[in-house]
Amino acid sequence: MKGWIHSLEILLCCCLLSTIPPARAVPQAGEIIGLITAPDGSGLPGTRISIRDVKEDRTFRVVAGGRGVFRVPDLAAGKYELRAELDGFDPSAIKEVTISEGEPRIVDFRLAIATIREIVTVVGTAPRDSVQATEIRESAARDVGEAAAQACGLNMLRKGGIASDLVVRGFQSRDLNVLIDGERIYGACPNHMDPAVFHVDFAEVDRIEIGKGPFDVRNQGSLGGLVNIVTRKPEQGFHATANLSAGSYDFVNPSATVQYANSRFSALGGYSYRISQPFVYGSGKSFTEYGNFRPSAQDSDAFAIGTAWGRFSVSPRSNHLLQISYARQQADHVLYPYLMMDAIFDNADRVNLGYQIDNPFGSVEALTLQGYYTQVGHWMTDEFRTSSLSSPRGYSMGTYANTRTAGGKVEAGLKDLTLGVEVFSRYWSASTQMAGMAYMPQASIPDVETVAVGAYAEYRKSLRDDLRLELGGRVDRADSNADPSLANTNLYFAYNSTRNTSAVDSYPSGSARLLYTMPLGLEFSGGIGSTVRIPDAVERFFALRRAGTDWVGNPTLEPSRNTGFDGSVSLRQRGLFVSSNFFWNQVGNYIALTRVAKVNPIPGIMNSNARSYDNVQASIYGTEVQLVYSFTSRLFLSSNMAYLRGTQEPEPAKNIFSTNLAEIPPINSRTDLRYDTGRYWAQIEGVFAGPQDNLDTDLQETPTPGYGIANARVGINFKRLAAAFGVQNIFDRFYHENLSYQRDPFRSGTQVYEPGRNFFINLSYRF
Repeated sequence: MKGWIHSLEILLCCCLLSTIPPARAVPQAGEIIGLITAPDGSGLPGTRISIRDVKEDRTFRVVAGGRGVFRVPDLAAGKYELRAELDGFDPSAIKEVTISEGEPRIVDFRLAIATIREIVTVVGTAPRDSVQATEIRESAARDVGEAAAQACGLNMLRKGGIASDLVVRGFQSRDLNVLIDGERIYGACPNHMDPAVFHVDFAEVDRIEIGKGPFDVRNQGSLGGLVNIVTRKPEQGFHATANLSAGSYDFVNPSATVQYANSRFSALGGYSYRISQPFVYGSGKSFTEYGNFRPSAQDSDAFAIGTAWGRFSVSPRSNHLLQISYARQQADHVLYPYLMMDAIFDNADRVNLGYQIDNPFGSVEALTLQGYYTQVGHWMTDEFRTSSLSSPRGYSMGTYANTRTAGGKVEAGLKDLTLGVEVFSRYWSASTQMAGMAYMPQASIPDVETVAVGAYAEYRKSLRDDLRLELGGRVDRADSNADPSLANTNLYFAYNSTRNTSAVDSYPSGSARLLYTMPLGLEFSGGIGSTVRIPDAVERFFALRRAGTDWVGNPTLEPSRNTGFDGSVSLRQRGLFVSSNFFWNQVGNYIALTRVAKVNPIPGIMNSNARSYDNVQASIYGTEVQLVYSFTSRLFLSSNMAYLRGTQEPEPAKNIFSTNLAEIPPINSRTDLRYDTGRYWAQIEGVFAGPQDNLDTDLQETPTPGYGIANARVGINFKRLAAAFGVQNIFDRFYHENLSYQRDPFRSGTQVYEPGRNFFINLSYRF
């Protein structure tokens, strides 16, 4: 009976419910998600996006977060207009975007560089990343190497307060091409005291383009990748910008730029000056207290650097463009606790000339000619070190080094095909004097000249709307010659059984890459590349007699060839962007430092062994993951992680016993949370690195403990004024990177730690 009553109650309830009219469905809001990229495909964080509701005639704004990701949620169904703006780029607008209820709409922008006609330097089709000027101006970085190291897969090699070197996926600067507007500039120091990135000032820089892997066919020698520093170009009209950066350790960096441009003519000029005291470790002591610096040098400047630059362009005819630029850098009194000597002066000149003709003939869309000349003069001694206290000349060792590079390209751009020829010549010399050798000059780099000629082709084709193919090929010949009258062939013969002072290398390179885009927000890409780097003048022809152990190059070295694979997948869903890369590099004839025994007795060469170089087989592989999530249109989470391993095949006959490559970074990550209204912003950041215990025992590499630091910064962009305030290493951690010491034979033995708590302010006013 009770069961029947219960069933009746249910039936009555159903009948009553059926008489109630159905609830009206609540409309689900639509949203726009998108990506802002530069012409090379790299993301543009900080881009301002304006959204206008056409029906309501109402406009509101959002800002792009990491990787250029942006999100506009809670939109009513209707039509909208979008406009994207970022300093240094032309605004871009989409006149009509229709939003439906409950459906996300993908809207991407690719911004063109905001200049009058520009000769664009393209650096190839490798997996790309970039660091924009806006990101640099928000950071505490004091040189380009330090700023670029915030990108995923890049690490910094610190030598002191400035002149940090770059490492890309475990490949050091010798295995990279580092260009400034496509021109080659090299450091003069045999010990890599002054890397190429040192010879450009922050205020010059518009962005840093980073290509990873052996995929660049437009520039000879991109074994592990390419870094192209793009300098500022004039914008339409008259503009002037004044910058001031300051911070802990009495760091001051004023700079100014003035520019004018119209449709036929443009000019730009600027000047910057940087000066600082030695930075202080988290232990409370400056880096000069840990090294072997004289007491009189411990309170001196860490560096003082002035840089001036200018650029001029004119269009003599409607489809012609001529550009000329010049920069001069003078660096004085730069301290390097990482090395045995410091820079007394380090001066550099850069000249770049470009000429472009649009649609010159037939199917050629553009014909571009580039010529450049760069030079660096560098005098370094140990006069600020205790090693020189009893020396007759005030220093116990000194080296004057000079390098000059002249080169150029001719490039023809067709619809899907680019053809080009590259030619350059590099001269490199160094003379060393040591008290232990009665200051007898030794041609440590015996006036070596390297001439390289290469031809290349690059093909890009969209096979379908969702499938793109990229192919590249190159062939090169390089001639390297040392001056026989200066080269110490006795050292070569004593340790490497050769008296060669020249080498000729000929080789092909190539790459292939496929990119596939799926409608569900997935993109896949994969590529294989093979390229070569020839040994430099130090690796082949360096020669220095010294007490205990000689230092000598190996004229019989073979060029290194990297054959590498890179595969990536990226996903975009609502406010989420995530990408991952896996890469594998097989490096044949990798150039490694080794200890060699004297094999041929030579009168006057008393040491039984020397530091030299030899070829080994090596592998560098790893993975990178990058993630951006937009919680709202103003709140973003960005994170990246990179893992690397470097191994080599032991060759006991060459005194190479370790299976690990030296100075390979450990797993590391960077995560930040940013709130940005377009006018005000705030960001907190955590940087983490694991311990490094995969060591090259042959070079007496020691374990590096892991670390974690926190950084914070806030800023405002109000009309013509931009200001950023921040603190690095909030908790004043005492730590060092695994790349904080120099491998033999050039290391000083001093461990260089990272700066402690560092306050900074960056101000910029644009007229």
